[in-house]
Amino acid sequence: MKDSTILISTALGLVSTALLACNPKTNQDPPAAKAAKVAAQQQQQQPLPYKLSSGVKMSLPDELLEISGIAFQEGQDDVIYAIQDEQGLLYRYSLASQKLTSSPFGKDGDYEDIAINKTHFFILKSNGSIYSFPITEITDIQSVTEQKDILPKGEYEGLYVDRPNNLAYVLCKECKVDRKQAQTTGYIFSIESNGKFTPKGEFAIPINELKKFDPKIKKTFKPSALAKRTDTKEWYILSSIDKALVVTDENFHVKSVSPLDPKIFPQPEGISFDSRLNLYISSEAGNQDKGTIHKFEK
Repeated sequence: MKDSTILISTALGLVSTALLACNPKTNQDPPAAKAAKVAAQQQQQQPLPYKLSSGVKMSLPDELLEISGIAFQEGQDDVIYAIQDEQGLLYRYSLASQKLTSSPFGKDGDYEDIAINKTHFFILKSNGSIYSFPITEITDIQSVTEQKDILPKGEYEGLYVDRPNNLAYVLCKECKVDRKQAQTTGYIFSIESNGKFTPKGEFAIPINELKKFDPKIKKTFKPSALAKRTDTKEWYILSSIDKALVVTDENFHVKSVSPLDPKIFPQPEGISFDSRLNLYISSEAGNQDKGTIHKFEK
C-alpha cells in the first residue's frame, strides 16, 4: 500500500505540473516580475547625450509667453527665430543682448512651428497651411505665400527643414489617418526654389515601438515639434501632451523615450539644434510667469 500511495502521489504531481505549464493564466509573471521586465526594457534604450535636468534657462519677454516654435538660421547661433501661437509675427531673439524684435507676416492665428532653409522662412499653422517668405525680407516681410490643402485634414504642430537635402518634414499631432493604425504619421515635401512644397512621401512612428520604452504611451502619441541632429541623423521629437522627448533613428524607429519634468517644461513646443549641436527646447509659460528656452550643451 505504501508503494502504491507513493506512485499515485508522484503521478498526481506530474499531472499538476503539466497542467500548470499548459495554463497561461497560472504562468503569468507576478507584479514584481512585470516591473522588472519593464525596467529591463527601459534600461536597453539609448542613453540621452543631454542632461535634461540641468540646462541653462532663459526666461523670455512677455511677447513670447505662448512661444510655439524655434529655429536657427544657418551659421547664426547667436539669434533664435521664434513664433507664438496667437499672432502672425516672426520674432528675432538675440541670445547675447536678450533683445527681441518682430515683423508681421500674417493675420492672427494658431501658428505652431518655424523652419528655415537657405532662402526662405517657413511657418506651420495648426490646420496644415504653410506660410513662406524670403530670408531677404526678414525686417520687412512682403512676399508671403500661403499653401493650403497640401496636407490631409488634421492638427499639426511639428515642422522641420533638412537643409542639405532641401526637404521638409511635417508631423501630425492628431490626424484622422492615425485613428485606426496605432501610429503617428508624417509627410515629406521637396522644397522648390520659390519656397513651395511638393509632396515627396510619408513616414510613421509606430506606437508599439514607443510603448516598449514608455508603457504610459498606449494608443496615441501627440508630438509638438521635431528636429534632426545632423551628425547622427537622429530625430528628436517633443510631445507636450505626453511630456516626453523621443529619439529615433533616421528612419523613425524609436531608440529612446525620456520623460520631461513639467516643472522645467510646463508646455514644451519648440526644439532646435545650433551648429555646435547644442540642444534647445522652448516651452510656453503654462502655469508659470514666463515662456522659456532651455539650452543643453552637447
